[in-house]
Amino acid sequence: MHNNYNSFETYLEDIYYDEMHRAIKNSILQKGRSIDLNSYTVLDPSYIDIENIRVKSITFYGIEHRQIFFNATINAEIVLKGMGKRDYEADRQSKWFILSFYGHLISGLRKVMIIDVRNYSKERFSKENALSKYLVPYLYSEDLDNEAEKFLQKYYPEALENPMPLDMAELLDNMCLTMHYAPLPDNIFGKSYFGEAQVGVFEEDMKHTRTENVDVGTILVNPNVFFMRNIGSENNTIVHECVHHDLHANFFELQKLLNNDVVSISCEVVEEYGKDTIGIDKALHWMEWQANVLTPRILMPLKTTKQKLNEILVRLHNEKQNLRNAENLQLAIEELASFFGVSKLAAKLRAIDVGFEQAAGTFVYVDGRYYPPYSFRSGTLGKNQTFVIDEMNAFNEAKMSQELSEMVFSDKVVYVNAMFCINDPHYVIRYEDGSIELTEYALEHVDECCLIFDRTNRISKLYDDSFYRRCFLCRDVNAVNFVEATYNPNYIDNQTAQERAEETAKISAFSKEVSDELMNMPGSFSKTLGYHIKRRSITNEILAERSGLSSRIISDYRNNESLTKELPTVMALCIGLNLHQFYADDFIAKAGHQWKMTPDHMLYRWLLASHSDENLYQWNKRLEDAGIHQRLPSNKH
Repeated sequence: MHNNYNSFETYLEDIYYDEMHRAIKNSILQKGRSIDLNSYTVLDPSYIDIENIRVKSITFYGIEHRQIFFNATINAEIVLKGMGKRDYEADRQSKWFILSFYGHLISGLRKVMIIDVRNYSKERFSKENALSKYLVPYLYSEDLDNEAEKFLQKYYPEALENPMPLDMAELLDNMCLTMHYAPLPDNIFGKSYFGEAQVGVFEEDMKHTRTENVDVGTILVNPNVFFMRNIGSENNTIVHECVHHDLHANFFELQKLLNNDVVSISCEVVEEYGKDTIGIDKALHWMEWQANVLTPRILMPLKTTKQKLNEILVRLHNEKQNLRNAENLQLAIEELASFFGVSKLAAKLRAIDVGFEQAAGTFVYVDGRYYPPYSFRSGTLGKNQTFVIDEMNAFNEAKMSQELSEMVFSDKVVYVNAMFCINDPHYVIRYEDGSIELTEYALEHVDECCLIFDRTNRISKLYDDSFYRRCFLCRDVNAVNFVEATYNPNYIDNQTAQERAEETAKISAFSKEVSDELMNMPGSFSKTLGYHIKRRSITNEILAERSGLSSRIISDYRNNESLTKELPTVMALCIGLNLHQFYADDFIAKAGHQWKMTPDHMLYRWLLASHSDENLYQWNKRLEDAGIHQRLPSNKH
């Protein structure tokens, strides 16, 4: 077993030092006096040797059928000996060279030859057949559809002629790949093997497992975690892994050359990448981007996807003339997804790619719920712009933008259907229960009445990272993500229509109860605190645990009205008591505070209005997400 190397440069330097030594020395001897080796010490060199060869960088410039070509930038010391000014003397000179290599990269680097040695000069980058230092091909956004067509031309050419779903079994067979369902960790949706290994796979009943000896060209698929979870499907996962085998086998061969314990690439479900990825992490991030963006283009080729979507739209417009344009387009995209065997969101994104920009208004899923589809005038949205904004970002935008904040608090615009819309009856319907939604007219003309936001969902400026996923090399994947989650029966999507109707009836009774209670509540902060502790049937110690304050401080507040009550501390008591907004506003006013139009006050009001049923940890996390540095509680008085 060879040593492990942290780079191809160190590998080349260790394994091929003698070959580089001979090549450089022979080149110098062949060129004779034409090479610049002038020495003020050694006037007549009779002996030349090479020492301290260092490989500084590698540039791969071609690979075909496992034949690899690359240039190595070399720094070496030239040792000169001979007659000098004072008899026989020696001198050393540092020189830079470029050595061109040829070899076969398959189960190691074989048949290596040095085919050229020349003095160093800066060479221009050529993107034609260029590869990164990790043997990852360079792909550019404008070439993605062409790259997808190249893939299909090699492995599934008939899909380029007529609209058709890809048969995964046929694709795998054409690529000489084998697939197994396997009990992978929950955060791993697929795993590709480029070496021999023993793995656990599911039997046909998908319940029992067996140990399988797998080889190069094996794909494992987690049946429980499909690619990108809610925006992907099993087909996405399989094609995603196929792209890795087509484009990134050389990357893996290189990594296996440097570390022969590595046998697989895994694709893991993660929420985001670090912003400053470098080295191999950057290469892995890049590879995953390539697989992500090529997969939908392979499943839904440019020409045939346009053709199929147009066919569906023409038929639907004839069949369902009573529907809005956005509703018809949403039905068409749903049918397109079913036809190509992809998820609805994948079909939506691809429809936008191929020129149906109105698809941005379909399948609007925000903050855990779907909203009606909407239409807008073509050309309204620029690249990375949107009408839709989730609740947290809506709050942050209102906090950061003085203009938007003034429009919101003066009721010129309202947040409705996950958009900021002009507050006008022509665009907004208000119901007796206080809920609001967009009118039919507004849904067909959101460009007329709704604000546009820039969408900043890029993690790297180098490429569009629309999908926050990565793949990584591994010896043995055992990472486990722990996510705490609690079922909330009061969440609107979990309620039946009957439960929601019953809840509406309760609102009126609750409002009267709170109003009566506030009228009879003590007038001081200290007494009100004691009143709520008794009303909630808890002790000072329990409130201390819930609020993050000490039981001594809580006791002091209950017994000494004159103590200073900082707003973060009062907010901590509010969440510790889980006070409804009505009670909290009364409690905060008695502590001597008035709301201001500042970012932290606006966020506090939002927490009280929308998240009074959470806990101190959740509030502090929301403060952190919103960029508010003050954490609860303050603990000062």
